[in-house]
Amino acid sequence: MRTVVHGSAGWKRWLASLPRSSAPRTGVVRAAEAIVRAVRREGDRAVVRLTERLDGVRLTPKELRVPPREIRALAGPADPRVVAALRAMARQIEDFHRRQLAPGFRQRLADGSVLEEVVLPLASAGLYVPGGAGAYPSSVLMNAIPARVAGVPRLVLVTPPRTLERNPAVAAAILVAGVEEHVYRVGGAQAVAALAYGTRTVPAVDKIVGPGNAWVAAAKRLVRGQVETDGEAGPSEVAILADASADPGWVAADLLAQAEHGSGDETVVLVTTSRELAAETARLVADGVGSVANEAKARRALARHAAVVLLQPLHPHGDPARARELHRVAAEVEHDLPQPPRVAANPARQGRRQAVDELQRLVLRRASHQRADFLDRIDKVEFDVLQLHLAGFDLGVVEHVVDDRQQRPA
Repeated sequence: MRTVVHGSAGWKRWLASLPRSSAPRTGVVRAAEAIVRAVRREGDRAVVRLTERLDGVRLTPKELRVPPREIRALAGPADPRVVAALRAMARQIEDFHRRQLAPGFRQRLADGSVLEEVVLPLASAGLYVPGGAGAYPSSVLMNAIPARVAGVPRLVLVTPPRTLERNPAVAAAILVAGVEEHVYRVGGAQAVAALAYGTRTVPAVDKIVGPGNAWVAAAKRLVRGQVETDGEAGPSEVAILADASADPGWVAADLLAQAEHGSGDETVVLVTTSRELAAETARLVADGVGSVANEAKARRALARHAAVVLLQPLHPHGDPARARELHRVAAEVEHDLPQPPRVAANPARQGRRQAVDELQRLVLRRASHQRADFLDRIDKVEFDVLQLHLAGFDLGVVEHVVDDRQQRPA
């Protein structure tokens, strides 16, 4: 990781080099267009053909659906400790999102007429669960549980054809979330197109949510208007704002957890006032990168976009990390940070298209000193909200703050 001093020429060069737009490459868009067009025209026939060509798995249309009994069998080898962690996470996610349920309201006017806001769930949602460069059981829970809490009656889950066989924890997460009835082994842009337009086997849905690669993001853009989609999940970004009280092992673990996501374009940043923390964190990242998933891509991400930014001691009214408006901000500091601003910054000024799903939340979260261990990553989840009904939030931003500093080991 390079080290730059905030405000210096090196800082400015590094900042200017960071990707400013989530727009996919032209070649990706053209490929996604062809895939979406084929699935729309040919349905299952295109889905199985593309699955064989792109994933190397030959299936019949009947084999696209994964029945519940097969999911239970595939979940059998999952580590019991992982399953227990998934159940604990599910309870926590459900408790959090139940507090978000909007009750609606009725307002009686002076003339006796009544104005009413009725909040209704969508009839169906499609949940995309990645399984290529990275397969994360947490993505099942963070998409399925908010939708279930919101009352969506039909949830359709799609994931690349080898995901469940290679990752028993993903199958276990499907069971924990209670979404095993409609699971299909199809991924990529063809999965998005199938959810948007429907095929004889894969039902169409009202909204598609969940992270994916560049082809998934491009396909989501192409089907908007036919179906609603969530915010685009581009290459992962994290900025950690830390002072000398932070544990360098925790910080390094969080940086590596994002760098390993698999695209090679992730941006990971430590912003600190402590040269000692900066040096030790950089050393731990260098030592730990060999143990992460997707090592080659993680090394590429660290070489291209990673940095340690040194700055003057933290001021209670300043937050230099907001200058970049990264997707996530994690803070490990001894004293309280400033409250979120009353008016949120607009990520569109950085070339971003989604105004709700960018930085717009300040998260204080615990990292793990065990660098790439799934059991440790799983208990520092940021809760992503399924935006089923933005309503009055269209012109605003909701920030979620998680402060677990009281739970840290002594």
